[in-house]
Amino acid sequence: MTMPDRFRAQCRLLRIATLVVFLGLALMLSLGLIGLPSLHMQALPSGNGPRETLLMLVPGLPALGYLWALWAVQRALADLAGGRLFHPTVARAMRQIGIGVLVGALFNVFAVTNLTRMILGGHGSYLYFDLSGIVLGVVGAALILLARLVDQARALQAELDEIL
Repeated sequence: MTMPDRFRAQCRLLRIATLVVFLGLALMLSLGLIGLPSLHMQALPSGNGPRETLLMLVPGLPALGYLWALWAVQRALADLAGGRLFHPTVARAMRQIGIGVLVGALFNVFAVTNLTRMILGGHGSYLYFDLSGIVLGVVGAALILLARLVDQARALQAELDEIL
């Protein structure tokens, strides 16, 4: 098996694994098994009104960005396994993964905390200084910038190819 064939086979296998992870996490999120920190569960009053429902849904918001990033990963792996061009696939994947991770992290650090505080009537903090959320936000922003660099390199390559 040549290197490109082996790479494409590895991309196919990793795509399947990524798709399984995506589907499993999406199922767990839709069933309410993830996205609910125990701290929020203690603050929930008993009952099943709209306020309690919102308090259960808000912590799952960051997961939507993360799931979108996972979907972008499996789509990029499918493109690479199919033999599509490397530069456009990688640039698009990096941009979409970066956006998904950045949006999820921003929701985690800002939106979840403030929406929960507003739903509870103004009690609680304004920011949730979660190290992983902040790091993921920085990584997401860096991926978006690196995707622009790959796009510029591709444009420069095309210009050089025209000259030669």
